[in-house]
Amino acid sequence: MLIRRPKGRLCYDSAPVRSVLLLGCLAAAGCAPSTAPPLPAPRSVLLVTVDTLRADRVGVYGDEAARTPAMDALAAAGVLFEHAYTPAPITLTAHASILTGLLPPAHGVRGNGAFALGSGVPTLAEALRARGLSTAAFIGGFPLVRRFGLSRGFDAYDDALVKSPGVNYELAERRGDAVVESARTWLAVHPGRVFVWVHLFDPHAPYDPPPALRGKDAYRGEVAAADAALALLMKSWDARPEPSLVVLAADHGEAFGEHGEESHSLFVYDTTLRVPLVVRGPAWPAARRVATPVGLADVAATILEAAGPGGPTLPGHSLRRFVDGGPAEPLYAETLAPRLDFGWSDLRAWRDGRYKYIRAPRPELYDLEADPAEARDVAAAHPDVMARLQEGLARAIGASGETESRRGPDPDAAERLRALGYVQGPQARGSGADPKDMVDVALLIARAAGPFRDHATAAAAYRAIALRDPANPLVNLRLADALLRAGRVEESVPYYKKVIAGRPRTADAFVGLASAYAERGRLDEARQVLLDALEVDPASGQVHYDLAEVARVKGDVATARREYTSALGDPVTHDRAQARLQALP
Repeated sequence: MLIRRPKGRLCYDSAPVRSVLLLGCLAAAGCAPSTAPPLPAPRSVLLVTVDTLRADRVGVYGDEAARTPAMDALAAAGVLFEHAYTPAPITLTAHASILTGLLPPAHGVRGNGAFALGSGVPTLAEALRARGLSTAAFIGGFPLVRRFGLSRGFDAYDDALVKSPGVNYELAERRGDAVVESARTWLAVHPGRVFVWVHLFDPHAPYDPPPALRGKDAYRGEVAAADAALALLMKSWDARPEPSLVVLAADHGEAFGEHGEESHSLFVYDTTLRVPLVVRGPAWPAARRVATPVGLADVAATILEAAGPGGPTLPGHSLRRFVDGGPAEPLYAETLAPRLDFGWSDLRAWRDGRYKYIRAPRPELYDLEADPAEARDVAAAHPDVMARLQEGLARAIGASGETESRRGPDPDAAERLRALGYVQGPQARGSGADPKDMVDVALLIARAAGPFRDHATAAAAYRAIALRDPANPLVNLRLADALLRAGRVEESVPYYKKVIAGRPRTADAFVGLASAYAERGRLDEARQVLLDALEVDPASGQVHYDLAEVARVKGDVATARREYTSALGDPVTHDRAQARLQALP
């Protein structure tokens, strides 16, 4: 889950794809090829995705306070989809759907950081490169850097994030004007047919717009900054002589207290699922508004239809069918973040006609025509509708199977995602609670991010949260760490053990428990816990370094040398391990 915090504040703190049956809709809705006449093929394609952009914060979507002239102008020249929805309110997951035509259970990218697109999943960039287009991507935020698998098919993938003076690591984001400047430089030397993807991260928390755009609403200021970057990009793009297709979308929205949520990824309400979507190109009518609900998984098929034949196809259908009056189809959405971060239940949503069903420990049903804010759960009043939508969702998921394209633990990725406000828990079992029953806990966790006066204060803050949610693996880990650092070693042990009993997917709790044992001179127990940790994360430099430390203290120089050498491969422990190796006899 994402939490908001002021910029600069410090926190305390792959499986193969089994099936490609989800043809972009996860539904029984027909996936037959379009029978519409062929469209004039554009020579080039521009895809712009704006991170964390609510549709109702864009002028053309009705926000009178918005400063979005570039987005509004693009909509005036093309087709605006009034009700477009993401399949997941999570950056990497949503972009994986945009670039593959698959929904999350099929492509397997179910969250940020811990997942990566599998090498066997075809991508939009690959399909367009096969059609003879030069391909380039320009990335504004760490959740989409190349280690997460979206770079395949791009001739250039510019994900170089900036460094601040005095630090030796890249930050987690770069401003839209810098992203666009890189794209414009590339465009200037690539006059032929191109596919360009530009990712503008500005509206994502923490909100820090340029001073000239700050105003009273920092989020709207960030949206204005993204719009200004888009204006510069379109100036270069529209100077090219050939016809082109332009697609503008957001990956997900943002919540400002609706349903008790702050930021995104905790729920699957339309606050974070509804996004702006605009298409401009040959044979796409100007100033057209389409009211039919549509999904982002159809963006890839839309682009490939416009690019014409000559290469691989991808799942999904072109959005053109809705411009021509095609009927609405069911839409799927999910968030696994509550389970991955806090050990609660994940959530699935199924939108069919006027109703939306949310699968949760306490299921929900909303009549979106009568209640677009999803304020009144009508499940009890419509058991027949509930049963129909439950069956549709279960049938769709069952047809595809559940795929999780996980990657190994990555402490560097976790730390940089934390810098953006993302909670990165140990991914252990917890209570399985309904997230809507835990909104207060989520807010307490967000507000307990620090900074704290001392470790005892941190321990007190997390102990209070643990009383509210005793099985929460993230809270138990943070409480254990705070107790250990405060010198209350014995008190930390049961909390570490509780996390480990939930079978975490990271080594953090093992490392903490081993440290607690070592501080009490229980070196054999510490060593065994660290060996158990290697079963979870064999590449962890911290685990290998700590095994070396135990061996060194026990006088086992050969084992210490071997484990320090293994720790050299992890940038987190490289320098410390090198120093220890040099000091060994």
